[in-house]
Amino acid sequence: MFQILIAVLVVILLLLVGISWFQHRAISQIKELQAVGDHLKKEDLASQLAQGKKMQLIGDAKETFNRLEKKYQEELIPQLKQVETRGKELQAAVKTSQLLTINSAINDYRTLVGRTSNEAQKIQKTLQDLQQQEQRHHQAIDHLRRQYRHFHQQLDEKNFEYGDTIKKLSQQLNDLEQRFAKFVDLTNKGDLEAAQEILSELQNDNQKFDHLLKTVPKLYKPLVTEFPDQLDELQKGYATLKKDHFNFTEQKLDVKIEQLQEKLKQTVAQLNDLEIDIVVQSNKDLADEIDNLYGVMQKEIDTQPEAKHLMDVMGQFIPHAQHQNEELIAELRRLNLSYTFNNNEIEAARQLNEQIKTINKQFQEDQKAFADQTVIYSQVVDRQKANQKELTAVEEKQEKINDEVAKLQTDEQRARKMLQKYSVDLRTIKRQVEQLNLPGVSQDYVDYFMGVSNEVKKLNAELHEYKINMDDVTKQLIMVESDLESLQVKTNDLRDSAELTERLLQYANRFSDNEEIEKAAEKSRKLFSKYEYTKSLEAIGTALEKVEPGSFKRIEDSYYSENN
Repeated sequence: MFQILIAVLVVILLLLVGISWFQHRAISQIKELQAVGDHLKKEDLASQLAQGKKMQLIGDAKETFNRLEKKYQEELIPQLKQVETRGKELQAAVKTSQLLTINSAINDYRTLVGRTSNEAQKIQKTLQDLQQQEQRHHQAIDHLRRQYRHFHQQLDEKNFEYGDTIKKLSQQLNDLEQRFAKFVDLTNKGDLEAAQEILSELQNDNQKFDHLLKTVPKLYKPLVTEFPDQLDELQKGYATLKKDHFNFTEQKLDVKIEQLQEKLKQTVAQLNDLEIDIVVQSNKDLADEIDNLYGVMQKEIDTQPEAKHLMDVMGQFIPHAQHQNEELIAELRRLNLSYTFNNNEIEAARQLNEQIKTINKQFQEDQKAFADQTVIYSQVVDRQKANQKELTAVEEKQEKINDEVAKLQTDEQRARKMLQKYSVDLRTIKRQVEQLNLPGVSQDYVDYFMGVSNEVKKLNAELHEYKINMDDVTKQLIMVESDLESLQVKTNDLRDSAELTERLLQYANRFSDNEEIEKAAEKSRKLFSKYEYTKSLEAIGTALEKVEPGSFKRIEDSYYSENN
């Protein structure tokens, strides 16, 4: 029984603790929400609205303010009172049996406080916007007024930089100031919306006008201080140069100068009408065209000395090239009687002659232009420079052709000396073979010897042609040289094999009692008699190496030592 009582007391105690904690938590939440309500009261929107009335707004701004005031009176004030009353009610309810359902009531209270706070913030924000807009407008009035004073000062003090554009610029400035006056009037009356529309346009147009004041002097200056003097200088310079018989790559420069002078007048008129984009392009065109005219005239002045110098140079260069080509053709014709040309040398010389004729024709035309005073110096320089370069190339080709054919006689003499040498070499080889007193030589050797002999005869025949073809002679020389070297090698091999065989057979007599040596010697003699000297040497040499190793090498070394 006692234990049950204890348990009941513990439950009651826990219940009381829970209720106390729940009450404390609910009271904290309610106080937090009441603090928000108290803060909204301290914002004192009533004073802010009273201050807003002093702005003396009209139009849309006035309607906006009236809506704010009505909303404050009819909606926000009742809500603030409701927040205060409901907070007190909830504070009392926490201490009663309503504690069990207090959570739902607190949530509703939180919603009420949040809605009231949002409404208050909206009213306050809109009111601040109106006040800030009015403040910005008054600041804009001061700024614009200073800006217009600056514009007037610019036009008054530096009117020489604007010329007749002053009229249009003054009209635009007057229009801006009239719109500014309207903006000031609307701002003072409190019609902020209408004033804002004018302000936005004014600020944009003021920027454009400021840009205009900075741009016009830059465009006006060359039109009155640079281009007129330059065109006048060009006109006088052209007249002077024409008196001195200068001609130009572009025709009717005097007409072009007059056209530019007329364009200059039109551009000034366009600037006075503030047609800025057109004037910017026109100024660029005028500058480019004036520079071009200066360039055209200056080019002829600069190239006159060079043109005269080139005509003097070419007057000597062309006859020299003509004379050289005539001598070259004469020499080619002479040599062609004795030699065959393989590179169309005569035709090449004729083509060079045609090039010289073309160059000379242009030179004669330029000479006539000098005499007729119709010469354009820059064109003469371009043309005669090109001709000078071409004529230099012509002389280089003449020299190359001459060098090639000049070698023909020298090459012929050298070839004849080589023919004589080859004939002597061939006879020497023949004597070498005959002195060996061999029973004969192989048919292969005979054929090769006869082949080389025929090549030497062919070379001799080519050198005795009515017209020698030195290309063919050169090829034949190369062939004979190579084959004669090979024949000498074959002859040396023939001699060495035959003489070594005889020495080895003589040495083999020491081994007359050796049957194998006797057989090898017999075989070697038979091969020797058939002119197969290399095989004969191999037969006896192999047998001796078996009987007396090193003997073949010793006899061979001794032989070469004696013959070298």
